Amino acid sequence: MMTTPVRLSVFAAAFLGAALPALAQQESFVMPSGNVECTYTGPAGTTVYRPQGGVAELVCDRAEPSYLRVVLRARGAVQVIRNVGDPSCCGVEPKLSYGTVWRQAPFTCESDQNGLICRRDDGAGFQISRRGVTLGP
Repeated sequence: MMTTPVRLSVFAAAFLGAALPALAQQESFVMPSGNVECTYTGPAGTTVYRPQGGVAELVCDRAEPSYLRVVLRARGAVQVIRNVGDPSCCGVEPKLSYGTVWRQAPFTCESDQNGLICRRDDGAGFQISRRGVTLGP
């Protein structure tokens, strides 16, 4: 006996309790100086990239005076990568104006003329600027 595959609509799947894929999410911003760019990727990732461990992450690249990358995941230690294999900093839009706060749980970043400060809800985070990178709670 041959069976026909059943296709469920999103509504029907939700109604029947079937698991639906999480929506992919990614967004970026750049500091007004054009020297630091950050990309947030949600836990579901995108069609071409999935964050390590399946948790949300914030990746910030600094172009000058030396290229480096800071990675802050929803859990775990902050990483500083000084030998970046795929440097791509920095775009021109959207700018995170000085004095502006960007938020995407569990991360919050504040743009300041002295640099960018980003923290996770538990306090882990970093400050990044031309002068350097400082890690801390």
